[in-house]
Amino acid sequence: MRLMSALAAVFFSVDCILTRGSSLSRLVEERLGLSGASSVHETRATDAARWSGIPENALHTQLAGLPMIPGIAETTQWCWSSGLVPIVSSLTWTPIGAHLAERFGFHSYAGRCLDARNGRFTGQAGRPQTPADQVEFVRRRADDLGVAPHGCAAVGACPTDGPLFGSVGLAIAFNAPSEVSALATTSVEGDDLRAVIPELQRLTASRV
Repeated sequence: MRLMSALAAVFFSVDCILTRGSSLSRLVEERLGLSGASSVHETRATDAARWSGIPENALHTQLAGLPMIPGIAETTQWCWSSGLVPIVSSLTWTPIGAHLAERFGFHSYAGRCLDARNGRFTGQAGRPQTPADQVEFVRRRADDLGVAPHGCAAVGACPTDGPLFGSVGLAIAFNAPSEVSALATTSVEGDDLRAVIPELQRLTASRV
C-alpha cells in the first residue's frame, strides 16, 4: 500500500462534511426508513439490527441520490495530482465509506463493519468505532504510506473529530460548529469542498 510519491495523507471526516446540516449516515438511514439512533456522533452507538434485510443496492441507490456538497471528486483529484493521498475517515458504516471511496476516488476508508450476505445486510456488525480508533487508523495508514502523521491533514466538522484533528499536523474545520472549529488549526466556510484546497496547499509547500 506504500506510495513512493506520497507527500502526505489527507483524512476526510466524510460523515459531517459532505452534506450540509446533517450527518451523511443519518440522511441515508432516514431515506432507507430506519428508525432509532443512527449517528455515533449523537449517541456513541449504532444499532446494526435495524439494517437486517436491507439490500446492499438500496444503500448505494440512496447514497447516489443524496444532495452532497459539490467538488468532492475534484478535491480528491487535486490531492492525487499534488502528491497527497485522500482517505475517508469515518466512525460510521464501512459500506458507506466503500461507496464514497469508489465513487469519488478516495484511496481507502475506515469505519464499522456491517455484515452482508447474498446481497442483503444481516443486522450483524463489528464493534462500534470510537475516536481513538480513528487516531489509530491515521497512524496505521500514515505508516503504510511512509509518511508522518504530523505531516498529514484532516478535514472535518463532527463533534467527535477532536482526536482526529489532534493526530495530524494540519486540522481543517470545514463548515463546522464553533466548538469543533476551536479544535482545528484553521477553519474554512464554503459551498464547495474545493474551498479547503488553499489550506491543503500547505502540505505541498516543500514540493518543487
